[in-house]
Amino acid sequence: MEQRILGSRRAPGRAAARAGVLALALVLVGAVPGVADDASGARPGGPGMPGTYTNPVGAGFADTFADPAVIRGQDGWWYAYGTTDPLRSGEGTRHLLPVSRSADLVTWEYVGDAFGEDSLPSWADTDPAHPAALWAPDIRYVDGRYRLYYVVTETTATPGTGDTAIGVATAPTPTGPWTDAGDPVVDPRPGGSGGPDDFLWTFDPSHVVGPDGTEYLFYGSYYGGIWVTELDDTGTEAVGEPVQVAVDNKFEGAYVVQRDGAWYLFASTANCCAGPTTGYSVQVGRSASVTGPYVDREGVPLLASRAGGTPVLTPNGNRWVGTGHNAVVTDLAGRDWMVYHAIDRDDPYLDGTDGINRRPMLMDRLDWVDGWPVVRAGAGASDDAQPVPAGGGPAVAGFEDGFGRGWRGDAWRTVTGDPQGDGHRVAAALR
Repeated sequence: MEQRILGSRRAPGRAAARAGVLALALVLVGAVPGVADDASGARPGGPGMPGTYTNPVGAGFADTFADPAVIRGQDGWWYAYGTTDPLRSGEGTRHLLPVSRSADLVTWEYVGDAFGEDSLPSWADTDPAHPAALWAPDIRYVDGRYRLYYVVTETTATPGTGDTAIGVATAPTPTGPWTDAGDPVVDPRPGGSGGPDDFLWTFDPSHVVGPDGTEYLFYGSYYGGIWVTELDDTGTEAVGEPVQVAVDNKFEGAYVVQRDGAWYLFASTANCCAGPTTGYSVQVGRSASVTGPYVDREGVPLLASRAGGTPVLTPNGNRWVGTGHNAVVTDLAGRDWMVYHAIDRDDPYLDGTDGINRRPMLMDRLDWVDGWPVVRAGAGASDDAQPVPAGGGPAVAGFEDGFGRGWRGDAWRTVTGDPQGDGHRVAAALR
């Protein structure tokens, strides 16, 4: 879940939440300069010299980079996208979906923001009294263009009510320029009370493509649960009736992958943003169908009143707490990695800001044990030196990342099952 530039987990429509957003509704300023040294502590690898890295991997360009989404671009660079926040302590600037890039998944540099204060989607509220922020990006490469899904916290439909919705923009490159579709993919959803500022939490989009090429979008949070809807063939409009896949009041931050014919729904649970006491963690359910039902290792549905959920990543007693809102990437050697944010219990807040949790980007190996994912075989978040992934580096012109029409080794499988077909998943299954 995003802290969403708020200090508490109240509904976005509540007055306290609106005040928190307003406090950081500052004019976008210039890009933060790149950092020459490697603050992550990585040592570059090479043949016969694998190298190591130390979390947080995003320390070289940002003190906080929550809700990370990662893709390998057609140019051979890895790109990461984060939720709206200042990047550095005392900066005083909200970055609307900041973008960074890396040659190796370890050393990252800031390259700009997807949106500016003057280039928000036309349907996003820009009233200074309750300006929209953009949260929880999800990045894909489909049909020759990049797609960036995101939460808009206030729309022009019912301004100032916290009527969150999901939007999407497309671009020819991972850094833009981004063109919003013009309308929400998932509209604001009224809550049960019928009150004027009662809206379900339409947060945290996650895009997947089914075996027959049908596109789906997962979304939702504690207030309302997690849902999945079919998309039209442009990926910009929800069609049909959505299906609930996880109970409300427990899960958010959906991220879905396919492996060995099964679908895995990763979801975060507990409070994202309580400083040193944050209990955020990641659980998972599995299904034979993209639309569910999803059950945990014990067969308990994620929709049960006492909902299931198999632990994937939990705080383990070291300095990292609040370990959650994950994405999954697969390196060039076929190993899966979980990218997520966490809070350093000894340094939990950004200096010079009011209650904003410092949530840098971390990365750790994702293992598969008896058909279930778990970070570092159950050891959880690392705070010491770890072997670097096979991240590679910028490629020559014409490189394809293995998910478009280009190079793909025998180990690659797309969600369609066709090794030479179009791939749409950042985390396509690799064996």
